[in-house]
Amino acid sequence: MIKLQRNRAAKAIPASFKDGNLEKKAKSLIDLYYETQAAGASINFKSSAWKPAKGALKKESGGKCAYCEASTATVAHGDVEHFRPKSIYWWWAFCYDNYLFACQLCNQTHKGDNFPISGSLAVAPGMPLIKPDGAALDALAAQFVHDAQAVTDAQMAALWAPEGAHLVNPYFEDPAPLFDYEVDPANEEIWLRSAGGARADDAVSSGDQFLGLNRETLRRDRFAVYAELLVFKEVLDEPVLRESTRRMVGRHVAEMQKQRRPFAGMIRWFAASWALPGPP
Repeated sequence: MIKLQRNRAAKAIPASFKDGNLEKKAKSLIDLYYETQAAGASINFKSSAWKPAKGALKKESGGKCAYCEASTATVAHGDVEHFRPKSIYWWWAFCYDNYLFACQLCNQTHKGDNFPISGSLAVAPGMPLIKPDGAALDALAAQFVHDAQAVTDAQMAALWAPEGAHLVNPYFEDPAPLFDYEVDPANEEIWLRSAGGARADDAVSSGDQFLGLNRETLRRDRFAVYAELLVFKEVLDEPVLRESTRRMVGRHVAEMQKQRRPFAGMIRWFAASWALPGPP
């Protein structure tokens, strides 16, 4: 997992998540609440509400799952993932800052509606017993308008901080200090491990349990990429090496650490441990 950057420029945010469309989304969410939630039923959301965000989110993650860093180009289309599950946090269902791009295995097979926290659950907006109209409806809708252009990462992180989420949201927290990697050469696998400390322990434990970050396919896929880096390391360790070769291998090592490359977070960790060239 690597740190991601939310592009809050107007041209980067899909049209349905800015300007007048925000109020429309807010009022449609209110309608859904009064149709179902108020009667004690679960809201049946339609993915068309957040599907327009997929392209921008995928671009920000380099076409990889924001959680496991596996490429979705060849194995899956990927999902718009609600970091805080919409089944629990219905009022965040249409919030752009609650989205990230994730593979179906992390999102659907493992995470589902799970969201472990150590703090207190965020409180939903107060909803009148009867759906208001006119100015009262406009005022209620304003509570659900979340304009990604008008806030910063720091503001959103502060808003959600009291919950103490165990899972890492790479838009609002740098995963690098939390994760270590353990090589199992006999089985040709790489295990994700805690870098030490309570926060790292929670992040790895929840990532393992609720995202499957140590599932067998990932362990093996990580090792395949690691093995490529290991070859480059051994070349650079040669005492006699042509300078042109050294530069070429160094460029390859840097290339493997680019955001769009699979398991870039792991490669950056090993590259730093071995004093190899860092990302470009």
